[in-house]
Amino acid sequence: MVSVVAIVGVCEVERRRYARRLATAHRWPLVEALRSVPRARLADGIETAVGGRGGDVAVFNAAGRWDAAELIGALGRSGANGTAGKDDGGARLAQLVAVVDVAHFFDDLADDAGAAEGATTRAERLVETIEFATTVVLVNWEPLSTPDLSMQLALINHLNPRARIRVDQPAASLELELGEVSRDQDGAGWMTIINRDFAPYMTDRRVSGLLYEQVRPFHAGRLAAALDGDIGHGRYGHLVRSAGFCALASRPGVLAKWSQVGGVVGLEPLPGPADGGGVLAIGQALGLIGLDLDAEGTTGALDACALTDAELAEGPLAWMTYQDPLPEWGIGVRMRGGD
Repeated sequence: MVSVVAIVGVCEVERRRYARRLATAHRWPLVEALRSVPRARLADGIETAVGGRGGDVAVFNAAGRWDAAELIGALGRSGANGTAGKDDGGARLAQLVAVVDVAHFFDDLADDAGAAEGATTRAERLVETIEFATTVVLVNWEPLSTPDLSMQLALINHLNPRARIRVDQPAASLELELGEVSRDQDGAGWMTIINRDFAPYMTDRRVSGLLYEQVRPFHAGRLAAALDGDIGHGRYGHLVRSAGFCALASRPGVLAKWSQVGGVVGLEPLPGPADGGGVLAIGQALGLIGLDLDAEGTTGALDACALTDAELAEGPLAWMTYQDPLPEWGIGVRMRGGD
């Protein structure tokens, strides 16, 4: 079996450069992309590429072909008890390293091209690589001031409190502890906030996380106005990442996955109707992460989007007639601040 150190990141040049340095330093074979290999055959493809030598370690430059979630699905350990499951053999994911170019970090977070067509944006890919990573390596950090570097380190740690974070240095950033990456990834910052298990080890006065809960569904018209107005314009701080679960009164019986990165909010219906009595029993549960966040102001702005007592009393048939300017499921809602 081959232990795989997979390298991901949105900057192709920096990702490839780090992958080559890592492979050279440890004398591990470097496998590039395997673009034509289907996901179900990726483990075997990597093992074949390194010559089938059991027990070897290989560096895999995922390139643009494989995202972090796909790599974990194809190479991650299955089973909560640590057993290999049906995918025993081939190759196993030992480290998932996200290479982040901090010199362009906020530019990448603002890159939402393709959101209107429902495509995955560069900003979303960036955040996903961080949230799924076991190790995050920051490159091009030297020009940053100490306060800016502190802020970015804390922000990345808030996005993934369980990842090991390192700044790229000649030798230190090349030392990795190999283990087994589980498919049951639950370390994303927003998820740990919702689960009340949020414990980042890097802090900065500008960076914070916030749990928002509300048992009442959102009025879609007021939510759209808030995203296009005060929240989107940054009145309550710079909302970098928010995700969780929400319900829209005008679309009753549907629990949706909320996923926001930068200036775009995506809403996707979850399979099946909401359990436990519908949207009234579910409402909203969102983990929010950002810079200079006004927790009270953000909470108040979102609370104002929830149904009032009078609206709640009208019931689902009336709710379905409410203004709903939000796009259809799967199309990103562009916040004004993301223009």
